[in-house]
Amino acid sequence: MVKFGQDRIRAITYQPPSLAARHGIEVTTLRHMRDRVGQAEFADPQCPHFHLLTLVTGGNGRHEIDFMSSEFTSGAVWWVHPGQVQRWGDVYAYDATVVLFEDAALDSTTQSLLSTSEVHRQCCWHEVDPSVLALFEHLAWSYGNQSSSRPGASAALLRHNLATILLTLRALTPDGKDPARGHADASIVELFSAAVERGFATTRSVGDYAHEVGYSEKTLTRSVRAATGFTAKQYIDARVMLESKRLLAHTRSTTSSIATQLGFTDVSNFAKFFATRAGMSPSDFRTSLGRTNH
Repeated sequence: MVKFGQDRIRAITYQPPSLAARHGIEVTTLRHMRDRVGQAEFADPQCPHFHLLTLVTGGNGRHEIDFMSSEFTSGAVWWVHPGQVQRWGDVYAYDATVVLFEDAALDSTTQSLLSTSEVHRQCCWHEVDPSVLALFEHLAWSYGNQSSSRPGASAALLRHNLATILLTLRALTPDGKDPARGHADASIVELFSAAVERGFATTRSVGDYAHEVGYSEKTLTRSVRAATGFTAKQYIDARVMLESKRLLAHTRSTTSSIATQLGFTDVSNFAKFFATRAGMSPSDFRTSLGRTNH
């Protein structure tokens, strides 16, 4: 693993520590994780290649996901998706139940229902309904009481309980945080969001995406604004900015190389684009993370 100050943020792969996690789901506690890996493991920014779902059960603290920092108290939940960048706060200031799982732990229908855009993905719920706390307790129970004689049934129960928690959190997401829910033009926004995810490094033109999804620019912009509060252009630019920050944080690629990866014709155009939206240059952003620019 490579530390943040070297080549990149540490990428963490899923390595189940025991037979109990063989189904691609592990339920543990923050205390156990601290004892298992040590405090140093939490010091640097991380990029998990798996999902990390955390329920705070006591104390308070702070956690950062994709450069957005949130304070929390007991009863808060956060969800880090594969590819997102996270920074732990003081992991001795609170206790938590932690669920680590892979995409394969969810069936295709559940994955589809949970699908959301990188731009509008909600990652933190500051206070959840008591029913969600009960669901976490049941997941922990089903993890700790797996049947060795009926592993298939145990796996199905674990996956069902996990899916129930995730879909419940999804239902608690306000419509404004979810561009594909609660709007008459949801199908247009879903098509647009998927197209942006495929093509944001190639084109930032609203016209290109309108042509791809088969609607006029006017219709597309109206639908996106109604669902997200952003114009279509603002939505596209937000996705490019997120990727810009991830690349500046993850890698030692030069600003010029990142500009090329994101489809800019030259580095000055990228620097101007970034500074206008971030309020600082790409190199200053990288320096603010404790990195040096190249």
